[in-house]
Amino acid sequence: MNTIRILLLFLTIQDIVKPTRQWKIPCPSVCVCQNKEAVCSNHDNLHYMPPLPQNINSLVYSNNGLIGFTRNVFLNISKLRLSKLVLMRNDNVQRNIDKRAFLMLPYLESLHLKENALLYALNGGLRTLLWGLKDGAIQEIRLTQMNIYSYYTNMFLDLRTTTLKRIVMDNNIIPNFTNVSLPRGLHYLSLQNNEINEISFNEILPKLETIQLNQNRLEHIPSFCMDDFGNSSFLPNLKVLDLSNNRIKLIGKLDIVGPCYSKLKNLRLGGNIIKGIGDDTFSELPSLLSLSINNLDPHVSLGYHSLNSSSLIHLDIGNKFNAFSERLDVLFRYCPNLKSLNMTGVQLTAYQDVAEKIFRVFRSLRKIEILILKRTSLTTFPKKLFPMMPKLTNLSLQDCRLKDSQLNNFVNVTLNFLLLDNNLISTITKANIPEKVKHLGLSGNPFYCTCDLVWFRAWLRQNSGKILGWPSNYSCSLPKEWVDKSLSDFDLDYSFCHPIDPYIVFAICISSAFCLFVIMSFIFYKKRWQIKYQLYRLRAKRRGYQVLGDHGFAYDVFVSYNSADSVWVISEMIPRLEKKEKLKLCLHERDFEVGKHIVDNIVDAIQNSRKVLIILSNRFAQSQWCQFESTMAQLRSIKNGEGAVIVIILENIHVQNMSKPLNILMKTTTLIEWTNDKRAKEMLWESVVSTIKS
Repeated sequence: MNTIRILLLFLTIQDIVKPTRQWKIPCPSVCVCQNKEAVCSNHDNLHYMPPLPQNINSLVYSNNGLIGFTRNVFLNISKLRLSKLVLMRNDNVQRNIDKRAFLMLPYLESLHLKENALLYALNGGLRTLLWGLKDGAIQEIRLTQMNIYSYYTNMFLDLRTTTLKRIVMDNNIIPNFTNVSLPRGLHYLSLQNNEINEISFNEILPKLETIQLNQNRLEHIPSFCMDDFGNSSFLPNLKVLDLSNNRIKLIGKLDIVGPCYSKLKNLRLGGNIIKGIGDDTFSELPSLLSLSINNLDPHVSLGYHSLNSSSLIHLDIGNKFNAFSERLDVLFRYCPNLKSLNMTGVQLTAYQDVAEKIFRVFRSLRKIEILILKRTSLTTFPKKLFPMMPKLTNLSLQDCRLKDSQLNNFVNVTLNFLLLDNNLISTITKANIPEKVKHLGLSGNPFYCTCDLVWFRAWLRQNSGKILGWPSNYSCSLPKEWVDKSLSDFDLDYSFCHPIDPYIVFAICISSAFCLFVIMSFIFYKKRWQIKYQLYRLRAKRRGYQVLGDHGFAYDVFVSYNSADSVWVISEMIPRLEKKEKLKLCLHERDFEVGKHIVDNIVDAIQNSRKVLIILSNRFAQSQWCQFESTMAQLRSIKNGEGAVIVIILENIHVQNMSKPLNILMKTTTLIEWTNDKRAKEMLWESVVSTIKS
């Protein structure tokens, strides 16, 4: 009996488990499944939604052949808890739109319809399609790049009582946005990069907090007031309004009525080429914390009270106008709570009293914490300003004109960040190092790598963690031997920078000896090849020459090249001349005799080769040994006549590398220019082989 009971229990458990196993679905071949997301794209013959694994909650379905939104279009995925659906570039979806299609996706929270222009082209198609979301969990709808050119006021009418919080309609061609019926629970509305020249609302949206209207055609700040007196607003909780990159030219107090924007915290007006901002324009915005008015008209007119705002904390006024030609000396006086100020590009230049004018501009910023003055052409930052800014922690003076002497102004200043990148600072010493700064940016400065910088280099070994970006873009500009070399490689011996003072007589003797040495060095340098060659001839007469080969040559060709061009020799020349043409080449890296003097190796190699092939490059022209080889080749050419020396030019030779012997060689020798063109390359090698075998 016990055995029978156990068997029946086993069969019962098997029946329960079996359906679960059957329900497990693998990822279809037309899709890619990763974690909980499936991507099904680029299949013209995919006219349906394929079954997906049960753990999938996000689907990207793009560039396929979906025929339409029938009632059962989502049947294969209806059992999934799908929360996100992206439908992109499905060109046939304008047909067969059934308003019940989305009823099969009750858990859908985010719907993204992108580049489905034909879907919008069908009158009322979008509203019909969205109807199925009215009883679901939808929170976000994105209708981007749909070529929407006019807005049907009832498009979202069926969703007014849903949980929809975000609507994004960016990158369309909507000309206006008026008399709109939107869900009352909407929090976020984005209409970026359209052609909107007018926007208004006819009903209260109590939860709408953010409107993105940048890159449109608005010529004035839209009014969201419910009446002409500005006593109440259609958007009572609006906090973020982005109007950047529109066509607004003038702003005044009457354009922003306080009660209509009582909760506004972030206002963005940058990129509007605004020509004038009137007095007290922002003074009636009690909640305003952040204001961006960057990239205004270079000749913008500002009043004494243009920035009057007791609540303002963050201000971006980056521009190209000259601050001293405006009224900035009192402009910030009426921003008593300003903590962050960005003036990137504003020119702080004057013919005289620059320090005093800068002091007057910033002296009222008692609560400032972050001050950004990039690309302002600053030549000084007054030391007496720091006591006026007791809370300053971050100071950016990048891309200005500050020199070494200005570092003294920061010596006893306590900051978290001091950015002095791309200025004119050349030397840092113990006397001017800002020791109390936690993070210091100095990249891009023209450092003079001399003894004056030795102390700073030693300091860096112990404090490199304080220097931002070290060692990238920290390089020497002087002296000549250190130009463009990394500052991390700079190191001078202590004795070099601190020599013992010699007696005057001894100094004169040393100086005289040095002058004599320079003169002799110059003479030896000018005649170095002749001297080396004569020394070789004297040695050669004593031991005689050794004749090799049936024709008196050990090699067909001696190849004169710089080691930097070894890759070209190995990959291009050897396969063609040695392996294909069976010529015997003499290469210094392979065939020179170990232990033998290099001059002997060079002259013997040239003497024991039928031809000399010079691989000419800038590295070759800069090498003394390569120049010696070319000189020996010229002597060989004079002795054996034309055809004894062949020159292949790998690249254009810079004028500074063109020595007189090299110039003569190029004028008197057969020259062949290298090219990567396949046909021209074949003709080049045929010419070289023909010359060698002639």
